[in-house]
Amino acid sequence: MILAAILCVTLLLFLLLYSLPDSRIRSVSAYGGGDALDSVFSFFNAGNSFFAKYFRYCYNVLFHLNFGYSPSSGSRISHELARFLRTTLMILICGFAAAMAVGVTAGALTAVRKNSAGDRVTRIILLVLSSVPSYTIALIIAILLVLKIKALPMNIDSRTPKAYIMPTLTIAVGGSSSIARMTRASLLEVLDKPFIVALRAKGVSNLSIVFRHALKNALIPIASTLRGFIAALLCGTFIVEHFFNVQGIGLYMLRSVSGRDHLEILGCTIVMTVVIAALSIGVDALYAFLNPQVRLHVLNVSK
Repeated sequence: MILAAILCVTLLLFLLLYSLPDSRIRSVSAYGGGDALDSVFSFFNAGNSFFAKYFRYCYNVLFHLNFGYSPSSGSRISHELARFLRTTLMILICGFAAAMAVGVTAGALTAVRKNSAGDRVTRIILLVLSSVPSYTIALIIAILLVLKIKALPMNIDSRTPKAYIMPTLTIAVGGSSSIARMTRASLLEVLDKPFIVALRAKGVSNLSIVFRHALKNALIPIASTLRGFIAALLCGTFIVEHFFNVQGIGLYMLRSVSGRDHLEILGCTIVMTVVIAALSIGVDALYAFLNPQVRLHVLNVSK
């Protein structure tokens, strides 16, 4: 299913780029030096047709991880994609972990103190943060850390760990507000369940009920929405990387679009599609881990 989705995305983008005037995709050769695929093309007299080029490109990507060569640098696109993707995944993982830690904690604390003054103030702050665009949050963080507090230098080497601080904070601030609001709503619903009432009747403390018993059940509906949330964070890294000039896959793709490097655009799209598909599988595994009904269903189906 995932492979079919990747192939559909690749076919659509390949067709769009191929139809552009003076497209560099047209220069891709369908023949690869006498292999079995060349024999198939020769048998059907495919020549250098669109589908022959497309199947050759997919074959090279699937079996050789060969996305072609960059016309600007002359190096293999796969090497550049691996280098830039490492940076993007580092920012995404750190930002998502920080957003989950801060968001779940803030949402749980506001749910415990429902309708208090602190709860109202926190909800207003979370609503404002979730409405602010990523580039505005990035600008505020840069002004605070670089100009006001002067915790970071003006020019940061993109190869040092300090270069990840502001992008990670930008993603974490925007993501934690949404996580906190979802956690609060889900936790309030769980706190009205009968087993929570029974725990309170036994004299269990409120914080113990929330963090030891209710929170795991509250994370189940949150896990079902993480697929779209992570995809939004991944797309948000495009703006963050461009703003802070971080050498990630988003900045690499923006440069490829401005330079009309069609093979690089195609490679970036395939990599991003694969990453989103892999993250979706991870979210499904997390949902099955949190929800015992899903695990029982999977076990029954396997039997």
